[in-house]
Amino acid sequence: MDLKGKKVLVVGLGASGRAASLLCLSQGALVRATDNHPSPANAGELAAAGAELSLGGHRDQDFAEAQLIVLSPGVDHRLPEVRKAAEAGVPVIGELELGWRHTRCPSVMITGTNGKSTVTTLLGEILETAGFKTLVGGNLGRPLCDMAPESGQADWAVVEVSSFQTDTMDRLRPRVAAILNISPDHLNRYPDFEAYAASKLRLLANQADDDVAVLCADDKPTWQRRSLAPASLWGYGAVGPYHPGGWLDGEALILETPAGQAALSLGDGTLSNGFNRLNALAACLCAAACGASFEAMQQALDTFSGLAHRLARVGERDGVIFFDDSKGTNVGAVAAALEAMERRVVLLLGGQDKQGRFAELGPLLGRRAARVVCFGEAGPSIYQQVVGFAPAEVAPDLAAGFRLALERALPGEAVLLSPGCASFDAYSGYAQRGEHFQNLVEEVCRG
Repeated sequence: MDLKGKKVLVVGLGASGRAASLLCLSQGALVRATDNHPSPANAGELAAAGAELSLGGHRDQDFAEAQLIVLSPGVDHRLPEVRKAAEAGVPVIGELELGWRHTRCPSVMITGTNGKSTVTTLLGEILETAGFKTLVGGNLGRPLCDMAPESGQADWAVVEVSSFQTDTMDRLRPRVAAILNISPDHLNRYPDFEAYAASKLRLLANQADDDVAVLCADDKPTWQRRSLAPASLWGYGAVGPYHPGGWLDGEALILETPAGQAALSLGDGTLSNGFNRLNALAACLCAAACGASFEAMQQALDTFSGLAHRLARVGERDGVIFFDDSKGTNVGAVAAALEAMERRVVLLLGGQDKQGRFAELGPLLGRRAARVVCFGEAGPSIYQQVVGFAPAEVAPDLAAGFRLALERALPGEAVLLSPGCASFDAYSGYAQRGEHFQNLVEEVCRG
């Protein structure tokens, strides 16, 4: 993709917009970067690197003069100024597409409503263990545009992909692609579930029959759309067999691939609970498609420590265990966390609502939740949806909700932060929210 002398408009100056701007500048483009915020954190760096800035709002003139528009994932591609430029013939792509066009090694890309960060991280560790030089990032960690300049010396780019990123795909074609599951999420951005699911499936659209698509057969919305995959299909699920693919046999992972068959052990580590066993299967199948050995897979499984803020045990007091699942930002993630718990829980739900359908948790709440504490901006709305299924109450924020949970939890129960919402009503992200929860736990355990 020749960008020399081209007028490129980068929209949104978070981490992805920064990476896209710097990549375009390195390729000789004339970059203008725009953001609704009057003073985004990366503005000074980009100005020093040679980008012109339009801050505090988007100007129609910037879009009209651009020869290429690059959108950050958080920027809705349906914005009027973006659509007008596209209708006038200006190419509009996302940061992921831009990064892929400048990546010089094959890519394996993972999407899904839940589990993609775990699979991406584990897959990266398997490939490194197998001796491959691997770049890991995307929606998790480093944007692809940031990794692209290093890709000439890499064997694989392992990329977590969100639906916001597939919305702006064009020619992007991963050598290996995985769809883990599709459950309702981001319905404040998509008109309905079908539109959200269609965005996820776009990841497969440009693959060919010599590529590999790894799809979860246990997830109905994913598996019933498998005919949309033009690549070689590798299925996986709890019960097999799949040829090729993977399945569970007790505590073992069974893999059947063109390279052979293997049984891998999960033991009693961080991947041994229900939903993470399927995540481990997905990661191993992707690794097999990349050429990793079964021995490397087993070694990585044995040493994988899991992700922060994803069903992490963070303390215990008076027989009550505390779990941080702050990364559980949608209803499907909450359901997975509840299914994985071995004791009844006092559940902390809340944050910034994404139009989640919390009533769908009803049967699970009836079985697993001793009480639900609904906090934050979405607290009152969530309360109305769940109060008929389990005892529930409302708190203004996480700290107040934690105090209520602490009062209500009985010995032998757990306090589980699995909020099912975005964190931006009170925090910079799920990690800051999880750290706040951990600090609250540390205070009571220390006292």
